[in-house]
Amino acid sequence: MPVQQRRRRQAVQNDEDDEMDQPHPQSPGDVDSDGDAQMAEVGPRDETSQLIKNLVRYALACEYSRTPIRRDGIKEKVLGSHGRDFKRVFAGAQKQLRATFGMELVELPTKDRNLMTAEQKRKAAKSQTQKESASNTYVLVSVLPEAYTTPAIITPSKVQSAKGEAAYVALYTMIIAIITLSGGELSEPRLRRHLTRLNVSENMPSMNPNDETSPSEKTETVLQRMVRQGYLVKVTDSRSAGDEDQTTWHVGPRGKVEVDREVIAALVRTIYGGSHEELESKLQVSLKVRDRKPGVPDAVEEVAEEEAPPNGDPGPSNRRRGRRRQTEADEEESE
Repeated sequence: MPVQQRRRRQAVQNDEDDEMDQPHPQSPGDVDSDGDAQMAEVGPRDETSQLIKNLVRYALACEYSRTPIRRDGIKEKVLGSHGRDFKRVFAGAQKQLRATFGMELVELPTKDRNLMTAEQKRKAAKSQTQKESASNTYVLVSVLPEAYTTPAIITPSKVQSAKGEAAYVALYTMIIAIITLSGGELSEPRLRRHLTRLNVSENMPSMNPNDETSPSEKTETVLQRMVRQGYLVKVTDSRSAGDEDQTTWHVGPRGKVEVDREVIAALVRTIYGGSHEELESKLQVSLKVRDRKPGVPDAVEEVAEEEAPPNGDPGPSNRRRGRRRQTEADEEESE
């Protein structure tokens, strides 16, 4: 056999051997069962993590504009086709909000039937859904320890201007405190008298007082904003012909959450220049708030409790948890 022919046959045989030795690429159907299981675990986990991040962003965006965070809105704009994962995503978002931002989502109370007019009550009586177990509406509130909830640490947010935000917060806090200390209801004439004493009967500071074109707003405009955002509730009871309509003001669901009784008590102590025994006794009768040591700031009182443990002390962490649980229980009782 000629030499060239033998060399040609040997080269062809070597090429075939190389092709047999090279591994063939696997198709998607060739992946083993262990790989499928790993991919199945990683996929939903990453998807849930992304949904949690989206819910946190959505909650922060709604709070920026003081828009109530509704459960239907969460399902529509965050969860989409994953509506059944609401509880798991909501719990994950709560954990991230507490750890990163010192905030949490709190459900607003349901609408008080006592604030309905006679006509609204008649309509509700005919409706089959006149009782709801939950409002399914949430707002963000701070969960920072009381020692850190001072103006020096928590400054007003800069929605339009920090000065305008501070003025707006002060106004609705004061009005809510007046309504609460008046028994939870304030007539229109009495509200106007209080606004006159505060020198805001006609105009109130705008959300951006630094704006030279509109440093102030009409009082009616600001009150309507407070009603729209849930801080106040305005109830007008229509009278018969010839009689004037009766208008009363109440604390709205958002106002009850943001400006609770402890906040109102702190406002009263600030106005009176501190705490004393007579003031604390009156606050106990009016608001049923926790006892405070007159003349001792809240933060100092908390530190004193930690430095002087009783016999059988369970430890600082358990004490803090106990105080937190007691605070939550007091707030639930006050509501």
